[in-house]
Amino acid sequence: MLKLKTIKQKANYVWRVGATGLSFASFGIGGMTIATVIAPLVNISTRDPHTRQQRAQKVIKTSFKGFTEMMVKLGIMTYSVEGLEKLQQSRQELVIANHPTLIDVVILIGLMQQANCVVKESLWSNPFTSGPVRSAGYILNAGSNQFIHDCVTRLQQNNAASLLIFPEGTRTQKDEQINEFQRGAANIAIRANVPIRPVLIRCTPTTLTKNEKWYHIPSKPFHIEIKVLDAISISDALTDLSVNPKNVRLLNQYLQHFFKHELSQ
Repeated sequence: MLKLKTIKQKANYVWRVGATGLSFASFGIGGMTIATVIAPLVNISTRDPHTRQQRAQKVIKTSFKGFTEMMVKLGIMTYSVEGLEKLQQSRQELVIANHPTLIDVVILIGLMQQANCVVKESLWSNPFTSGPVRSAGYILNAGSNQFIHDCVTRLQQNNAASLLIFPEGTRTQKDEQINEFQRGAANIAIRANVPIRPVLIRCTPTTLTKNEKWYHIPSKPFHIEIKVLDAISISDALTDLSVNPKNVRLLNQYLQHFFKHELSQ
């Protein structure tokens, strides 16, 4: 019986390695399809740039949701969400999350009704992702003042979708809880004067972390737990709401400590 159990475990592991490879191959093919077929169709469907962005974002949301459910059906992962309605009803907020795995952004955008998103330069120029992120009007994080300005402008538009950003800037290393927060999110929040919506993400067992290959999968399917918390007002963290480097630093420290405390519970 023990030998049979071991054989089944090994067979399941081999299956999940293959299914993971299939999933990421499908993600790449889907990105190319959106870039070469769907995005051009969206662009010619209307002359209004805002409507084009909304339609492209809806396409990405649907495809990301489908990708997540495919990984669940293939037995690679499971996930749970606490406070989903808070995320789906989020408008004109800065949604910030910790970043333990490669697919965090995929899962969150698939759950949100509509979202603007900050993307790093490598995704902006990647042939598999450049078409979708550009057509959706996502914001390039080039580490410049223009990036901060673009985020603030987007958030201050009437009835704007919330903006999703990962303050760590990159995924955590294996077995680490959280990286130091970069100040971009705090800078944007103060300048835009919008609520901050924290989202906690836990992955058990850890996988798809920083510098970890996609085929280094855990011994069993991983589970991603998402917890959407109540929004934080800037005034909850600061008594002085003026825009200056000191307040940006203080808000960044507040958010870092908040996440460390919540993730340690």
